[in-house]
Amino acid sequence: MLDQLNARLDQVGQIANMELLLVVGTARSGTTWVQRMLDTHPEIYCPGEGKFTPLIRGFTKTVSEYNKELANTNRVVYPNGAYYRTWDETDITTAFQFMAALCWAKSNHKDFSRVRYIGDKDTRYHNSEMITTWRDHLFKGAKVVHVIRDGRDSVISLVHHMKRTNSAPIEIGSEEFEKVLGDYAKVWAENIQRTRKAFRDRPHLYHEVRYEDLLEKPDRRLNAILAFLDVGRAPDLVQHIVAENTFRKLSGGRKAGAEDRDSFYRKGVAGEWEKALSPRARKIFSDSSGDILELLGYKTY
Repeated sequence: MLDQLNARLDQVGQIANMELLLVVGTARSGTTWVQRMLDTHPEIYCPGEGKFTPLIRGFTKTVSEYNKELANTNRVVYPNGAYYRTWDETDITTAFQFMAALCWAKSNHKDFSRVRYIGDKDTRYHNSEMITTWRDHLFKGAKVVHVIRDGRDSVISLVHHMKRTNSAPIEIGSEEFEKVLGDYAKVWAENIQRTRKAFRDRPHLYHEVRYEDLLEKPDRRLNAILAFLDVGRAPDLVQHIVAENTFRKLSGGRKAGAEDRDSFYRKGVAGEWEKALSPRARKIFSDSSGDILELLGYKTY
C-alpha cells in the first residue's frame, strides 16, 4: 500500500506545482477545438473532460453520509466528547484536488517536466452558480478561457449532435425543436452573463475568445490566448499548433463546410443559422436570450 501511495504522491506532487487552466463554454461552442489546440502546446496539458463536476457532486454526497456516520458514533459511543472529527469544506476541497490530480496523472501523455499548466475542458463549469465554487475553492486561481459562439449556430450543432448520438432525434423546424431552441437560448445567455460576472473583478484570470474569430484568424486568436497564459508563442509554434488542429485534420480530411452528420466534427463553419432558422425560430431565440446577441455584436435580424 505504501509503495503505491508514495508513487501516487510523487505524481500528485508534480501536478500540485502546475498552474491551473479551465476551458469553458456552452455546449457546441468550440470548446473541444480550443482544448485540443492548447493541449498541443508543450507547456500545457489539457487532455479533455475530467468529468470533475459529477465527481465533486458525488463525493460531497458521500462525505455528507460519512459525516453522519461519524456523528452518530460520537453520540452513541463518546457522549462526553467527540472522538471522531467530521470533514469540513477544507477537507473536501483538499481530497477533491487530490482526486483530480490522480485523474490527470492517469491520463498523462506528456513529459510533465516541461508542463506549466494542467487543464480541463467542460461545458458544465459555468452552467450554474457553482462557478464561484470552482473559482474560489476547488480550482482557486485557475485561469479561464471562455469560448463564445453565436448561440444560434451552437443550437443547430447541438441538435445534429443529439441526432448523431441518438440522445434526442429532433428535426430542425419542428415544434420540439422550437422548445429546445428557446431553452438553449436562455441557458446560453445565462452562462455567458454568469461567467463574465464571476470574473469581472479578476481580469488577470479571464480571457474570452470567439469561435467565429478563431475560424477567421486562428493564428492571431491562438496567439492572444497563449499571451494570456504567458507561455511560448513563437510564430512557428503557433503555426504548428494551428496546423495540427485544422478542421481538415480533425475531421479526417474534409474541408470546412463539407458536412458529415455522423462525425463529431460535422461542418466547422459560422453563420449556418441564417439559412437553417426560419424567421419564427430566430424570434424565439432572440426573445429567449434577451439582449445578449446585440451586446456581443452578433446580427439580430
